[in-house]
Amino acid sequence: MSDCNHLRVFNEFAKSSVFDAAVLTGYVPKLLPHLKNSLLRRLIKVVELIICHIDIGRKIKENKKKEMVIVHGFSTEFLFFTYIFSQFKTTGIYFLTHHNIQQAFQNRLIKFLFKIYCRIGYRFILNETCLALKEFGFSDKEVCKHISVFHPVVEIDFHSSFVSEANRRKRIGLVGKISKGKQFNETLNLLLSLQKSLDFSLIIGTNDFSHFDGVDLGEAKLIDTSRRDDYLSVLASCDAIVLGYERSKYFYRCSGVAADAISTKTFVVCPDFPLMSNQVNYPTQVGVLYKNDSDLEMAIRQALELASNPDNALFEAHYLERSIEKTASTLLKDVQIRSCK
Repeated sequence: MSDCNHLRVFNEFAKSSVFDAAVLTGYVPKLLPHLKNSLLRRLIKVVELIICHIDIGRKIKENKKKEMVIVHGFSTEFLFFTYIFSQFKTTGIYFLTHHNIQQAFQNRLIKFLFKIYCRIGYRFILNETCLALKEFGFSDKEVCKHISVFHPVVEIDFHSSFVSEANRRKRIGLVGKISKGKQFNETLNLLLSLQKSLDFSLIIGTNDFSHFDGVDLGEAKLIDTSRRDDYLSVLASCDAIVLGYERSKYFYRCSGVAADAISTKTFVVCPDFPLMSNQVNYPTQVGVLYKNDSDLEMAIRQALELASNPDNALFEAHYLERSIEKTASTLLKDVQIRSCK
């Protein structure tokens, strides 16, 4: 859901900008959706991504007279299809990165491709900061060709039925889709071991309960978050959520779940990774960082202390600085600066 906020930023930028700009997304077809074979499913996914990047290339070609084109998301492995089908247009083309930077740090081929795309003239919009490019070996001059934006956050006035209960125990949430790198089960085990000493109710919100078959969850409450309203309701019902993301998958990534939690005035406990650190600490502290498993208990205590303060000033300031309008305005200033160089 937080990804939609990036689109809103870009559309606001295109609407209010002095530049003639277009915002594009690639069409991802759903081929053979009922296919069960895992190997064939992976092959079909590759075909879907190829079609998507060809579609992006064609759309860039259709908008070749625009001063600037912003593409919302891409896969580094398939971007050369976009390059070919756009008839090699790279000037004024900006791509929003999500997993791409982290992927490049883990995969030499992806890192090589990313550098090649920069050399041929593509520009990238990174979340929070461009400093990760310095780790790639980019010079200051090369880094300045690209742009960073704060991960946008929009307040969601979502009143969960749980929130208004008086004298309730504090609630810690483990929320989101279960996927590789999120270490859902490992984090669950840590929270179960801390539940008694910290005296909190554990809320588990996800769309797939099969991972918990045979697992003793104690008094933890399971809630299906397949529906958007249920997902937001769970986030709003918690005093804090805990993210246990794996370093090799998320060190240079922001968290969409964190952004959604913050939007419902729920504090975030997350690993001390550069982008997530900035995401929960700038401009105000709406989360607590932990360096390792042994720090988690103290981090949760601190988050619960923050949550006990009824003053929402921290969140209000966060929303103001990371609003759609403010982020779009900052993006425009950065583009103008780079266009003058």
